[in-house]
Amino acid sequence: MRLTGAALLVGAGALAGLAGADALRRRAALRAALCRMLEMMGYELERFRTPLPDMFQKLSVLLDGQAGELCRRMGSGLEQLGERELAEIWTDALAVLPTAERAILLPLGAVLGRYGAEEQLRAVTATRLEMEQARDRARLELQERGRMVVGVSAAGAALLAVLLL
Repeated sequence: MRLTGAALLVGAGALAGLAGADALRRRAALRAALCRMLEMMGYELERFRTPLPDMFQKLSVLLDGQAGELCRRMGSGLEQLGERELAEIWTDALAVLPTAERAILLPLGAVLGRYGAEEQLRAVTATRLEMEQARDRARLELQERGRMVVGVSAAGAALLAVLLL
C-alpha cells in the first residue's frame, strides 16, 4: 500500500512537470501565432491598403486560437467606431491575451487607424520584430527548461515519497 502511494506521488510530480512544460510550449505557440498575425497585418497594409474592419474580418477567418479571437474581437469592436476610440477597442480586444503579450501589442493601438498606411506599417513591423524576439526567447526557454521542469518535478516527488516511506 505504501509503495502504491509512493508511485502515485512520483506520477503526480511527473504530471505536474509535464503541465509546466506544456505551459512553456503554449506560450511559444501563442507568440508564434501573434507573429503570423502581425506579418499578415503588415502584408495587408503594404500590398492592398486593406481597411481595418476588412483586415480584421479576414484575419479572424485565417487565424485560430487567441490570435483569431483577438481579430474577431477587433472586427466586432470596430462596429462601434465613432462611439469609441480605436485604441480603446484595441485595448479591450487584447484582454484575451496574457499580460506579457498584451504589453507588446498595446502600443500598436495608438497608431492603428490614426495615421497613414506607411506609419501603420512601420508600427506593425516594429511590433512584429518585438514579438519575434519574445517568441524566440520563449522557444529557447522551452528548449532549456522544458525537460528540466519535468525531471525536477518527478525527482522532487520521488524524494518526498522516499521521505514518507
